[in-house]
Amino acid sequence: MATSASPRPIDFNQSAYWFAGFLALALVAFWPSYLSPASEKVSTYTHVHAFTATVWMVLLIVQPWLIRTRRLALHRSVGKTSYVIAPAVIVSILLLANSRLQGLTGARYEIQEYVLYLQLSLAMVFALCYTTAIYYRRRRELHARFMIGTALTLIDPVMIRLMFWIGPQPSFNYQWVTFGVTDLVLVALVAYEWRRRAPHWVFRTMLIVFVLAHVPALFGMTSSETWKEVVRWYAALPLT
Repeated sequence: MATSASPRPIDFNQSAYWFAGFLALALVAFWPSYLSPASEKVSTYTHVHAFTATVWMVLLIVQPWLIRTRRLALHRSVGKTSYVIAPAVIVSILLLANSRLQGLTGARYEIQEYVLYLQLSLAMVFALCYTTAIYYRRRRELHARFMIGTALTLIDPVMIRLMFWIGPQPSFNYQWVTFGVTDLVLVALVAYEWRRRAPHWVFRTMLIVFVLAHVPALFGMTSSETWKEVVRWYAALPLT
């Protein structure tokens, strides 16, 4: 009697190399507007956000490497720093978003209305992935997948800067490309799991979450009066 093939376990410890490559790409993307000596002066909130996001990426590189080298005790100890780093990433996004709305008028304000949605949706998806990863911290297969999800939220801000560097005058909404790449990465992860006969619900669920988060920005919902009210409320908050 034939037996079905057993699932082949997937090792995410190799993800450190992917995250390291992505961090290098982020440095290239942010060079013209932030890291270059010729870049314009930026606010303290921008510096704080850049610092916390970089520390988070370094954490994502270090943690799978510690597992791969079987330094599990150190992995757990370093992981506890995420209880501070992850909230700091989220708070830095919220403060930066609020600060960038202050004093704007006209076209610049309208652009920031749109950008605010990108910032808040990114913060929400990041928070969802991280809190779920911590909830499942004792289940390695779930924890690793949701931590990967936190990194996927950074694809859009990195890619959008690369695209504006290459083509400063877009003829279409670049978010179609940046969101598309994010979703394609998730599709690839889902397909990879199926090929390894180890399908899992996490990446499929994250794909739905990311797509739903992308819809308002892609289909003009950020131009609605309802969203404009949200923007006015958020700008009026005494955060910065």
